[in-house]
Amino acid sequence: MPSFDSARDRFRLAPAHLGVLGCLYEGVPVTADLLTARDELWAAGLLGDAGEVIPELATLADAIAEPLVLVHIEITGSEGLTHHGAVIGNHACYVFEGWPGEVESEYVPTDLGTLVWSLARVVGLRDRGVKPPVAPVVTTKIAAMDAGFAALGGMDPTRLDDTAGRLRAVLAAEDDLTEPELTIFTHLLLQLNGNWRMTAAWTSRDGAGTDVRGITVLDCGPLGYWLRDSPAEPIIPGTITPDSDLRLVFVEVQRVWELIASLLPDADELPVPVEG
Repeated sequence: MPSFDSARDRFRLAPAHLGVLGCLYEGVPVTADLLTARDELWAAGLLGDAGEVIPELATLADAIAEPLVLVHIEITGSEGLTHHGAVIGNHACYVFEGWPGEVESEYVPTDLGTLVWSLARVVGLRDRGVKPPVAPVVTTKIAAMDAGFAALGGMDPTRLDDTAGRLRAVLAAEDDLTEPELTIFTHLLLQLNGNWRMTAAWTSRDGAGTDVRGITVLDCGPLGYWLRDSPAEPIIPGTITPDSDLRLVFVEVQRVWELIASLLPDADELPVPVEG
């Protein structure tokens, strides 16, 4: 069910609820498949008696309907894939976060000046004091990582020594990695908390297309953060094969922060200025 926390001006909404808001914004009838979602919005007090969006929700609805910048974050962890991000409108900016197994996301307003901090918090960025390894770059093939993940899926995670040895053998058989890269790559996969892909998109300055920037980072726990330098984002669907090069580069926390900030467009890259 949708809900509204008036003390913090935040909302919980599912994709179907956003679909209802889109219909209302465009002034078209709510489609049959969204009637239940419309009734849920009304029951939660987010629609008025005449079916209009309440003022507290209108700001978010406007930003979603006509965004200047969209940030999409895909986080893959042991619980599966979750979706998060941010939407920047003409007069407001919201960050939204999902939860494993939940349909609804939480939308919270934020200032543009704190947006990078908010995005860093969404991906769990934190300084663990990790020092650069002896081999800060690992170069292999996509097939090697895929084989590693497949092997890990059939191993007992409680038998760490045995798992490390078997995983190392799988990776060595898949590619001709040498030391110390082979050992480091083995432990990167063993320590992987999750990986996240952050993409920012906006209408180009001339209004003729869409500009996109993105990064993918592996959070390897005690081994720190590793940028997937190749294949580089944004990735065109169908361009990656098992033979594609995979290059992982160790990055310190401050550099990850800078990479997140660099995804967002400057004012002169947008067709109109942002007021929110």
